[in-house]
Amino acid sequence: DTLAVVSRAIDGWQQTSGRFDIATLPALIASGYTHSTVDDIAAPLVPGTRSGGSALVRVDYVASTLTVPEGGAIDLGGIGKGFAADVVAEELIEAGVTGALVNLGGDISVLGRPGDQPVWVLGIENPHDAPNHVAVFRLETGGVATSGTTVRRWVKPDGTKAHHVIDPSTLHPSASGVTTATVIASDAATAEVFATAAMMLSGHDAIALLDGVRLAGLVVTDDGTVHRTTTLKNFEV
Repeated sequence: DTLAVVSRAIDGWQQTSGRFDIATLPALIASGYTHSTVDDIAAPLVPGTRSGGSALVRVDYVASTLTVPEGGAIDLGGIGKGFAADVVAEELIEAGVTGALVNLGGDISVLGRPGDQPVWVLGIENPHDAPNHVAVFRLETGGVATSGTTVRRWVKPDGTKAHHVIDPSTLHPSASGVTTATVIASDAATAEVFATAAMMLSGHDAIALLDGVRLAGLVVTDDGTVHRTTTLKNFEV
């Protein structure tokens, strides 16, 4: 499973032109993210270097090894929950259940039927007006993931605020103006990859990215504007 999720992450790096990159962990630690946080807290800066990106990560199924460059490290936070949700949902169906919804930290994988209902009905929370929703949609099967800057935030020693979504192009927390990006895909791992990638772009460009790969999604910017893909209307209630 470890080799499979890392291999899938490398594919995601290629599919998003490097906007999704698991090799940014050193930069994340250097920015002050030393432990999981929910509220604003003070976090010390620690030394960190970039390993060279996902292009230098190697997966060898024959030898059953995973290799990163010296001084490098990988962060599966942008794909691990979705990948695990997909695995659990598939195992539940294989075990004989007629329908499964697996939610791991907000990343959702659904398979089969929800009891007597024809489809699953899910909501996308408004990051500026929780717990209200910005959209409610129907999904027969697939995955949903949201990436955002509203949690896992901290204050740097200089007083500036930071968050855990690192932009691979700058090696600093993303400053695209996007608060949350939600993606609907055939599986939760794919949804996570593109939700993370969308966080690196402006609202309009993030939607263009998702439309370009024919994924449904929704982006909420820091000023509260909601951007939808052209395909999301096919899912909305």
